[in-house]
Amino acid sequence: MEKRLYNATKNGDKNELLCLLHEDAQLLDRFTKARYPETRLHIAAMLGHSEFVDELLIRMPELAKELDSRRRSALHLAVGKGHGQIVIRLLQVNPDMCLICDIDGRNPLHVAAMKGHLAVLRELFHVRPWAARSPMAQGDTILHACLLVTEGISDEEFVNRLNNEGNTITKHSQRDEFAKDESLSDTIRSKILVSTQEPDQSNAILEARRSNVDWLKRKRHNLILVASLLADMAFHATVNPPGGVWHDNDPSHRAGHSVFADTYPNTYTQFLMSNTFGFMASLIVIQLLISGLTIRRKLFKRVLIAVMSVAIAAMGFAYAVSLVPLTSDPAYSWLFIRFWTIFMILLFTARAVRQMIKIFKFVGNLIMRFIN
Repeated sequence: MEKRLYNATKNGDKNELLCLLHEDAQLLDRFTKARYPETRLHIAAMLGHSEFVDELLIRMPELAKELDSRRRSALHLAVGKGHGQIVIRLLQVNPDMCLICDIDGRNPLHVAAMKGHLAVLRELFHVRPWAARSPMAQGDTILHACLLVTEGISDEEFVNRLNNEGNTITKHSQRDEFAKDESLSDTIRSKILVSTQEPDQSNAILEARRSNVDWLKRKRHNLILVASLLADMAFHATVNPPGGVWHDNDPSHRAGHSVFADTYPNTYTQFLMSNTFGFMASLIVIQLLISGLTIRRKLFKRVLIAVMSVAIAAMGFAYAVSLVPLTSDPAYSWLFIRFWTIFMILLFTARAVRQMIKIFKFVGNLIMRFIN
């Protein structure tokens, strides 16, 4: 009998339920006791069997008050699944179940807010609006529960999208709150509304820090990979220099010595220096990324960019110099060296100018604050 009742509840078979009740009128009473973690109403409400729920509530309306092992009512489960018709039926039987909290301190309104079921939330709020003011565990309110809905949205561009006035949803809500506050004078309210249109300095600082952290998380693997490749290139270029090594001893050379070093000693020195700079810079980047040093994220980001730029510039210069012993006409190599040198100078100059502009703006803002 118990298994038949369970199968009927699971399948939402109202006719089977009526047959079982015809055979045993006390069936629901016997299977609603505390030995079972949840009632048949809990299961039917969770699975969305509205006709089955109606029949249960007609015969035993007190089932709406029953709680499972986690202190959840059938209303909690129906709300969590978004079964609006069942929610309305349960509210008709016992609207005060909106005030019952589960083991986590959540009433049905909190559950609806967390799940994002807006239509269900409207029905609950219409019946017991003061239930929305009930705090959850840890003192969280229903507004905190609403924020949990956004955790499933990983698209930051969508969350921070601007409207036609240039405001995000957060900024828009702040402006609406101040605009509706009748306790503020018109002058104060207008100043606040104007100030909310400008970038908030504290929020800007937090966003900047967060962007630096996100940049490190996104680029960490790529930086280690690139630095490892550069270090590997530099190591092999030193061990196996361009042009190879001598394989025999001779009065003019010795075995294992670089042919490049004997043929173009000055150029080989430049190659060795630039290759060493690139190798050391790559090792520094790798060491910084795996060390876990607790330094400022913004400074850490700038140091990584600077050191990696040095490594790339040095390896580019080393490659250009290595072409000298490998080409019939060294003029092409020196042309590439000049091009690469000019390019890196322009790049570093542009970055320096950009930093100088930021410094001038910062100093200018300090002067304006001091004057005002």
